[in-house]
Amino acid sequence: MLYSETTTSPLPSGYFQFIEDHENPPSRAYLKLQEALVRFAYFYKTPLPDEKSYCFDAGACPGGWTWVLRQLGSRVFAVDRAELCDNLMKDSSVEFLKHDAFTLETDKIGPFDFVFSDVICYPERLLNWVKLWIESGRTKNMICTIKMQGEIDWDLVEKFASIPDSHVVHLCYNKHELTWMWHKD
Repeated sequence: MLYSETTTSPLPSGYFQFIEDHENPPSRAYLKLQEALVRFAYFYKTPLPDEKSYCFDAGACPGGWTWVLRQLGSRVFAVDRAELCDNLMKDSSVEFLKHDAFTLETDKIGPFDFVFSDVICYPERLLNWVKLWIESGRTKNMICTIKMQGEIDWDLVEKFASIPDSHVVHLCYNKHELTWMWHKD
């Protein structure tokens, strides 16, 4: 039996378990974003993306995160070096750009209500990228996956965690990765 007088989660053992959709989403990555969005709304007491939201999905292929955002009604600017699944490529509320998302200049795109990244990259590169977005002022909400490369660099994780107004969490649906969230009022 586990017991704690204080907890950071309203769930038993802090575990999220969604009913998995094996037919519609283009990948299982959608589960990470669903969990991240629930935690984001809980941490920041802010609404989820909706039909009024314009979202940037970096590293979007094959489209699991874009699929979640479209289920919420959001318009999505999806960027990756490979195309999304066919139904998302045909969706009029999804604008796709075949490009390296990290080389796009923040002042040339957006602004966005939310910026998301599930890009496979070195954590240092992601840290520099999120700092550019924060400094640009072109978004107030970010959720990014920190993909660990071999041994975990705890000093680097602390650099993400030390960004004001942010959280670093290990989601139930993360593997050898963490999720970083940031919201600016």
